[in-house]
Amino acid sequence: MNYVISASYGNDSMAMLKWAREHGLQGVTVAYCDTGWAAPGWETRVAEGEALAASLGFETVQLESMGMEALVRMKKGFPGNGQQFCTAWLKGIPFLQWIDEADPEREAVVMIGKRRAESEDRKETPEWVQKSEYHGERKVWHPLYLHSERERDELLMRAGVAKLPHRSDECSPCVNANRLDLRRLSGRQIGRTAALETETGQPMFRAAKHGGAKGIEQAIHWAKYSPGQYKPGMDDLFEVGCGSPFGCGL
Repeated sequence: MNYVISASYGNDSMAMLKWAREHGLQGVTVAYCDTGWAAPGWETRVAEGEALAASLGFETVQLESMGMEALVRMKKGFPGNGQQFCTAWLKGIPFLQWIDEADPEREAVVMIGKRRAESEDRKETPEWVQKSEYHGERKVWHPLYLHSERERDELLMRAGVAKLPHRSDECSPCVNANRLDLRRLSGRQIGRTAALETETGQPMFRAAKHGGAKGIEQAIHWAKYSPGQYKPGMDDLFEVGCGSPFGCGL
C-alpha cells in the first residue's frame, strides 16, 4: 500500500480517483468512513465510488465509526461551528486506527482532495504536509490543491461520474449546513435530528446564526426565507410538506 485516498465520494474525492489513475499511481487504497449520519440514498453514491475505484485498479475499504447519534449522546449535545468534534470522532479516529494497523511503518502517503479554490478557509492549502499529526505523522498530499472547479469537473467527466450539485452527503445535516443544504433535507433526516435534540435538550443549529430559529424544524423554515427576513413565529407561513418528520423522504 503506497497511497491511501481518504474519500467521502463527493465531487473532489471522485475526481482525485481519476487523477491518481491518470498519473499512474500504484498500490492505491481508497478509504471511506461511515459516519452513521449519511443522507438517505448516499450508499448508492458510495457504491458508485467503490466501483470506480475497482475499475481503476484500486483497493477499497469501508471503516466504521461510533456513529453520530452515539457521539451526540456521549457529548450531551451537537458539535458546534468552533468545536467540530464530529470530524475527529467519526472520521479521524477510525481512519487512524485502521491505517496504523495497515501501515505500521508509516510509509503510505495519504491523499486528500482539498482545493484552494473550494473555499476561503482552504485558500492556503499546501500541496504537501510532510508529517501530519492527524494522520499518524504520515505525509499528506493534496494533489488537486491548484485545480479550478472546471478542471475538477473535467476529471469527473473523464471518469464518467455525475457531478453532484451539492457537497458530500456522508454526514447530513452538517453543523455547517447552509440554506440550500437545509432545504433539501428529507423527512427522515429532520426526524432523527429532532429526536436527538429532544433527547439531549440541545438544538443542532445555533439560534443566533439562524435568525432566532430554535431546533431543526424552525431552522428549516429559516432556510426558506431570504437572509434577514425570518422571524421566530413566522413558521406557519410555509408548509413543510415532505420535509416534515412524518413526510416521505425527498
